[in-house]
Amino acid sequence: MKERKLKKRNLKDSPALVIASFGTASKAKAAYEIFDADVRAHFPDKHIVWAYTSEIVREKTGTPGVLQALASLEEHGYRRAAVQPLQIVPGTEYTELVEMCGNFPGLRVAMGETLLHRWQFVDEVIAAIEHDFITDGINIAIAHGTPLCADPANTLYQGLDAYFTHKFPNCYFATIDGMPSMDILLNKIAAARLSVKRARLIPLLYVSGLHVEKDLLADQNSLKARLQALGFEVDYLNIRHEGGVFVKSLGFYEEVRRAFINRIERAFTLLNYY
Repeated sequence: MKERKLKKRNLKDSPALVIASFGTASKAKAAYEIFDADVRAHFPDKHIVWAYTSEIVREKTGTPGVLQALASLEEHGYRRAAVQPLQIVPGTEYTELVEMCGNFPGLRVAMGETLLHRWQFVDEVIAAIEHDFITDGINIAIAHGTPLCADPANTLYQGLDAYFTHKFPNCYFATIDGMPSMDILLNKIAAARLSVKRARLIPLLYVSGLHVEKDLLADQNSLKARLQALGFEVDYLNIRHEGGVFVKSLGFYEEVRRAFINRIERAFTLLNYY
C-alpha cells in the first residue's frame, strides 16, 4: 500500500451540510433566505453552506458550485457531508449530482432526496398546496419539465398529470419545458369548452424567478396571456416578505420547507450507518 500522510489536526466529528440549488440573482432569492433561516434554526450545531448548480448564477453571485463547496469542507477537516438539493423531481440533474458527490475524494457524502422523490411525498406536498385551489374556476399546476425524452423525471411528470386531473375535477397540469407542454394544456382547455372563465396558476417551482416572470406571467406569449386570449380571467397568489411582494412558489409553503428538512434529517441518519 502506498504510504499516506495521516491527517490528524482539525478533523471535524460532525458532518456538514451543503444546500444545493439552481440559484438566482433576482429578488426571488427570498425563498432561499427563508429556508436558510429554517435550516439553521433546526440544525444549530451544523456547519451549513450553499452551492449553486447554475454556472451563470454562480458568476453573478459569487456562490460556489457543489464541487467547490465540498472541496472547501474537505480542506477544513470535514470527513462527512450531507448534500440536500432543492430540486423538485428526481431527474437527470439529480442523478448527475448523486454520481458527482458520491465519487468526491476525501468525503463521505449522503445525498438528500428531492421534494417529490416518493409518491408519499407527492401526497404530502399536494395536500399542502390544495387549500390554495379555487372552486369557481380551474387550477393549473405548472412544473419545470425537461426537454430530454429519456429523462427519468418524465415518468413523474406523466404521473402528476394523471394525479391532478383525476383527483381534482377542476385541475390541469403542464410543464414549461417538457411534456405535457403548455400547448397541449391550452388545446385541452379549449376543447373542454368550459363554462367557467377563471383560472389560477400554481407554480410547482421552488422560487418565483425568471420562469414565473417570463413563461407564466409576462404580458406577451406567456401562459397567462394565452389564457386571457381564450377569455379567462387569470390570477395567482402573492405573498409578502420583508417589504417585498412575491408570487407564491413552493418555497413559501412552510410544509414544503419542513419536507426538505425531513430529507436532510434522513441524509444525516444515513451518514451514521453507511
